Amino acid sequence: MVKTLFTTIILAIIFMCGFNTNAHAIMTGLSTEELAKSSCAVVTGTVEDVKSYWSADKKTIFTGALIKITGIIRGNIVQNSITVEYEGGEVDGIGLKISDMATLNKGEKILLFLKEEKSKREELKENVFRIVGRSQGKYCIDKNGIAKKSGFSVIGGKEVIDNNIPVETLINKIKGVK
Repeated sequence: MVKTLFTTIILAIIFMCGFNTNAHAIMTGLSTEELAKSSCAVVTGTVEDVKSYWSADKKTIFTGALIKITGIIRGNIVQNSITVEYEGGEVDGIGLKISDMATLNKGEKILLFLKEEKSKREELKENVFRIVGRSQGKYCIDKNGIAKKSGFSVIGGKEVIDNNIPVETLINKIKGVK
């Protein structure tokens, strides 16, 4: 009996070690046109505030970022500020990181491809926005006006991704999508 238990434990350890690799989310590259067509809105803005919280069922951590809108490229957003919600964050020392999820940091200047959905936060009754295409739907705009993407790997379609592009060129490309 002890020998069988020992063998089972050793096999379980070997089995678990075989699957203990650093996995990265690998996505198919999405073009600016694909992102724009999948979005209800595309905006530029600045991240004003970021707060993480538990989902209603207390099983997942979400983060809500307050975005001050500086430009509406597509869509009909009437608010000056919106909440963008995404999976991941840290609450009371417990953290959750999703490898291909775009995160937002206070003070960032951004361009986002968005879709509107119900919030995962129980007390928040109004809708929030989610980033289309996860990390592919977020551009950081640097002080030189260059729109940059990061935080994901693609298996195919890398050539269709616009990256390190002047933000005005990107905006014109988005406005040209029918």
